[in-house]
Amino acid sequence: MAYFYKNGNDNFKMISVLFALQVIFGVLPVVLLVCYIFLNLYTNPLLGYIFIGIMVLTAIANIVVTKRYNVLISGLRGEKSLMKTLKKLGKDYTVFTNQPIRYKKNRSEIDFLVICEKYIMIIEVKNHNGYIYGKHKDESWTQRKVYKDGKTTETSIQNPIKQMRRQREILKNILMYHDIEAWVDTVLYFSAPSVHLYLDLVDSDNVCSDSDELMEFLSGYEAPKPIGKEKADKIVQVLSQYNDKKKRRKR
Repeated sequence: MAYFYKNGNDNFKMISVLFALQVIFGVLPVVLLVCYIFLNLYTNPLLGYIFIGIMVLTAIANIVVTKRYNVLISGLRGEKSLMKTLKKLGKDYTVFTNQPIRYKKNRSEIDFLVICEKYIMIIEVKNHNGYIYGKHKDESWTQRKVYKDGKTTETSIQNPIKQMRRQREILKNILMYHDIEAWVDTVLYFSAPSVHLYLDLVDSDNVCSDSDELMEFLSGYEAPKPIGKEKADKIVQVLSQYNDKKKRRKR
């Protein structure tokens, strides 16, 4: 099995905070309503309007927080799903999860980084479902969901292709700083089984929407110039310095 360098996911903290806020914003309107009734605040129009305003704002805040919470939970599920898939890679593969990278003022975090003798591969995982529309040059893509009752919603999402290109440039600069020249490529992986992709991309943009498809891609990919074992080991050593948890785990 592959070797994993696991880094802490900052979203865990945010998910905990958002969950607590959901509880607070969910309970607070009820508490305010009880106070409003039992303290006879409706007899004071000004005070009554203030309480009603607070309750409305709290309800709106709860909707916003819940939406953000669901997005992060969805992303976390996608990463867990991909983790199970990448465990199937052989012992010659090293996988970094939630890998922080920084070069000068440029910083980012790579969902999954696969390193072997043949290549370095950045994997960006998305757990979006529904219909995804976008072009490689767009700043954002569109996610459209169609519900059973016929209702349709559209959400704008950041173009992950551009995100990965930026990560690739940062990573290449890091390697060049350490006198390492290596081919770095990227693949966008949609983990949700109910996703439908309508993307206008270039040939160099790699996208997979099925775990078997991703494994076939990773197993069969050949970089224009293979890295070799010695260079791959050196790259692993360099990147481990950026980890917030320098712990090597065999899965």
